[in-house]
Amino acid sequence: MGHRITNKVSIGGDNSGKITQTGIEGAAADDPVPALLRLVERLTAEVRGEDLAKQEVLEDALTDLAGDLRAGEAAEPAVVRSRWEKIKGLLGGLAQFSELVAKISDQVQKIFT
Repeated sequence: MGHRITNKVSIGGDNSGKITQTGIEGAAADDPVPALLRLVERLTAEVRGEDLAKQEVLEDALTDLAGDLRAGEAAEPAVVRSRWEKIKGLLGGLAQFSELVAKISDQVQKIFT
């Protein structure tokens, strides 16, 4: 569920002014990239401190992917997909990360086609 705007609006009497809305700033509510970024950050936090093969390379790749996602529309879809494939390969099907990997894979495929 996206953000809900809960500002009160009172209309009554004689109002000849312009009606404006203020509230959520930043990404549009229907923008899926912030949700994907949160998943990548969660995976990064879970990977950090583990003793995995190529730990440093994995953490660097996750950091780079998060940077790409923060870049928004400037992110190259091919680069994002390539980084994600590298990360998936480095995780090598580890069961403790399988749920997050599946969610991220689904989102990368939907967003960066």
